[in-house]
Amino acid sequence: MPLPFSAVCDLLEQSSQLCQQRKSNAAAVLAWFRRHRAAVDAHDADLAALLSTLLPEKRTDRVYCLQVPTLERIVGRALMLGASRMLELATYKRPGAGVDFADCVERILSVTPNPIQESGHQVTVEQVDELLHSLAARIRWSAPAIRQSSACMSHQSRGDLDAMYRRLSARDAKWFTRLVLKDYQPLFFDAHLLYRACDPVLPCLLQIRDDFTEALGAIPIARGALLPIAAPRDSRPLCARRVLAAVKPKLGVKVGRQQWHKGRSIKHCMSMGSGRMSVETKLDGEYCQIHVDMSKPKKRVQIFSKSGKDSTEDREKVIPAIERALRLNTTECVFKKACILEGELLVYNDLEKTIMPFHKIRGHVTRRGRYFNTEQDSQPKPYEHLMIVYYDIFLLDDQGLMDVQHSERLKLLEKVIHYERGVAELVPRETIDFGHSLAASTLRKAFAKVVVERGEGLVLKPDEPYIVIGPNGRTAPCRCIKMKKEYIGAFGDVGDFALVGAGFHAAKAKTYRIPNLKWTHFYVGCLNNKEQVKRWGHKPDFTVVCAVELSEALLQSFLALGELSAVSRAANVATTLTVPPGIQCPANLTVAFTNPMVVDLRCFSFDKPGNTGGLWTPRFPAVTKIHADRDYADVLTLDELQALAKEAVEKPVLEDSQENLHWIARLEGADPRGVAVDAVSQATATTMPTPSPANMTPSTASDSQSSKGATEPSRRSQSLASAPVVNEVKGWRDASVSIISIPTTSTAEAVSPTKAAMQAPAKRVPEMASPEQSLKRPRTASFRNTSPRKPLGNIDVNVSYSDSQSTNSQDSQATVKRGPPRAQTVQRDVIEIPSSDAEDDDLQQPPSQERHPQAVSHPPASSQEEKDSKDQHWSCKHVGEKCGFVGKTMLLASPALLRVAELTTLFGDHGVDVQRVLPCVETWWRSAGLRTAGAAVPQQQKGCVVLLVDSVQQATETKALVARLNAARRQARREERDWITVYDWRVLRHLSIAEDASVTKKYYDGFQDPWRRWYCGLV
Repeated sequence: MPLPFSAVCDLLEQSSQLCQQRKSNAAAVLAWFRRHRAAVDAHDADLAALLSTLLPEKRTDRVYCLQVPTLERIVGRALMLGASRMLELATYKRPGAGVDFADCVERILSVTPNPIQESGHQVTVEQVDELLHSLAARIRWSAPAIRQSSACMSHQSRGDLDAMYRRLSARDAKWFTRLVLKDYQPLFFDAHLLYRACDPVLPCLLQIRDDFTEALGAIPIARGALLPIAAPRDSRPLCARRVLAAVKPKLGVKVGRQQWHKGRSIKHCMSMGSGRMSVETKLDGEYCQIHVDMSKPKKRVQIFSKSGKDSTEDREKVIPAIERALRLNTTECVFKKACILEGELLVYNDLEKTIMPFHKIRGHVTRRGRYFNTEQDSQPKPYEHLMIVYYDIFLLDDQGLMDVQHSERLKLLEKVIHYERGVAELVPRETIDFGHSLAASTLRKAFAKVVVERGEGLVLKPDEPYIVIGPNGRTAPCRCIKMKKEYIGAFGDVGDFALVGAGFHAAKAKTYRIPNLKWTHFYVGCLNNKEQVKRWGHKPDFTVVCAVELSEALLQSFLALGELSAVSRAANVATTLTVPPGIQCPANLTVAFTNPMVVDLRCFSFDKPGNTGGLWTPRFPAVTKIHADRDYADVLTLDELQALAKEAVEKPVLEDSQENLHWIARLEGADPRGVAVDAVSQATATTMPTPSPANMTPSTASDSQSSKGATEPSRRSQSLASAPVVNEVKGWRDASVSIISIPTTSTAEAVSPTKAAMQAPAKRVPEMASPEQSLKRPRTASFRNTSPRKPLGNIDVNVSYSDSQSTNSQDSQATVKRGPPRAQTVQRDVIEIPSSDAEDDDLQQPPSQERHPQAVSHPPASSQEEKDSKDQHWSCKHVGEKCGFVGKTMLLASPALLRVAELTTLFGDHGVDVQRVLPCVETWWRSAGLRTAGAAVPQQQKGCVVLLVDSVQQATETKALVARLNAARRQARREERDWITVYDWRVLRHLSIAEDASVTKKYYDGFQDPWRRWYCGLV
């Protein structure tokens, strides 16, 4: 049965009131569909017309070419309004009136309403949809399918539109006006909710066929795939897999696009992604979905744009490149019937062998046969042509690929596409296993590379089907992640700009809850004569570079500061404003500010809009902050903006490894609280303890942690790549391990670990304390340094953290020597270590010299070989005795590490005597306690112990070992405690890179140095 248009207006009116109150309209939508279920489910109901009425913005194939000024004349003619009533109809033009054009139409009809229609002559949703369809059929900008359909009105007259206004009530005319303008704001509907309310299978079908009519037509096929068929509609089980098997993508009907998540940091991406993720380079071009129908003798290729409109006519120049890529006219073509592909349309320069910027596309692509905004552009060169970079495939002959894994679709795509440089290419990509411990570092490195190469960003796609099926049998949200540097922190900030003028848009004003609002859009300008204004007080000359909308909070702040300086543009004599014709804004510049406000602006790269004289302007600009304490004379000049844009857009001639490392460091610091997601681990290990608070002293950090473990917020734990990582991190906190993490900062702000450590007194700061903790740690009685500070000496960058903190000004200039002789060690009390059940029985018993001769008291050498080994001079082959491991007592977590061939080789390279390495840290601890019973550890001997662990392969064992050592350490008196610096043994591998002068490009998995890369903490 026909659905009255007034019934739909009931839902629109109620939902609009809820949206104005910032409330959800979901309950109202569901209640409306329950009330009208009989009409919605009727056999003759037109659900496509209903959805087109509720979601007019989805009908991108329909173009009416009706804006408010034109519609105002139509309404005045239809309602036969006089001059005074026409002035009343134009009330929306007055800023601060609080109404839009649709509200004015309602007011007019409220005073002089149309005759009441009889029940049999009421306007229906189908009649409204038919009217709009016929209106769009006469417009050249509509889709070809719309233009090829029959039209009900003449080309010269819009008489049917006039007649519709004479049949509607005041409220219905208001919503009909907004429907024609395709603007319901501030009303917003959840499209997925509306789809499910119409039919449970419709959301899945619209992902396969993104067209209301085609998707609704496939519902019977989908219902036939669901079992049991005879069950009631609401209780019938929904199985999207059966729907995918029954309904395939259709040629000529666009496949729905996936929704993306914004990756706001490396840590955010790691938390959203899981498993194997395909990391693709995001190219700055125009989206294309290509349909190839081999059954047609001509015009086999059909191209859809991002909006879903058929753009084959506009992009016909790229069709020869598509045919060459698919080898359509040869016997090498892989498919026989049909194919649906996705790709990015770009302009390629054969002379420079590179892809051209985004703005070059408008010179090669028409809009219904016409070139727009190209009057001031240079003509396309003969060596510039269109190409497509492909990245997905949805249909291959009779096989639908919507339920096929992403990796399998890419294999099929490689077979279908014939690679030819500058004509057809596959998107650059790599695969990252997010379950691997190096995933965050690899992702950070890939993203930094894209930024340095001036790419748009990355797209992370899980190895899943295009349509993911959840455990309940329904479609699940997509887990694709789009990464741009502008999403992360303040990377998109450009600088200070001036708000030089404003305009008013009545429909936009209704989205704000600000009474008497006069401005909705603001024009942003750069100062052209900065030096003249500062030196001689000349009249400021501004060039408008973009127009922006302010958030409600910023707009309220601006109104409180800038209203007194506003004058009409015609009366403005305080500033000179130049507005290029290519600046697009729905509201004209009507107000100028005599004292422009200074704002911070951020954007997504830069672009050259048409008819702007070739100026670089911010792309998708947004205001982030208003500065009331700054003067407009300090804003960016137009030349400075052009220089910034060129540096951000144009690719560097040569690869800059320093810039790459700079961006890696900035990405580390962009993670929450400035700590990289993998900085709390050994970068590859997943067992890094929770960082101790910065205001704790080292001796009490573990005790405080154990007492506050139940109340500490979860933000202190740094999650890693997968769920097991989070559990292991929590395990460290439960074990109350006193570990201090080292926050990572950007290259420009990073503090050298050795320098930061040398600036703090050695007695107050323990080994391996981070620079921030060294500077913020409170002075306690046990750590107060009574001796005056000595001047800083020369700092050696090859010294480890513990070296730099335990070395005074005199020692820094002296040669680093080996540790004290074994005979000089003193005795102290025995410390019992709680052993785990998995330990060897030998560790359960008190140590003895007979069972562990290497680890106990170190008697004098009894043989000539031992004496020669003891007297042998060991030094690093790279930097001699300046190596960070010279003079350290080397401990291993397990004797099994001595069987690692690479480790023993690295020991020799760095001047470590393998025979003097103690293979069991727990045995060493006990024997050291027997030797030093009742005596404190000398200050000069503290911090000279390094423990090497295998945090990658033995993550759980490492966690348990450090927990036991830390528990045993707490039993000793504070003055007897020694600090053991814990590293993964792979630090030696990266230390070779750092110390080897022949290695020019030094890279440590995204970290600034080997010590940060493999640091595990202190015990």
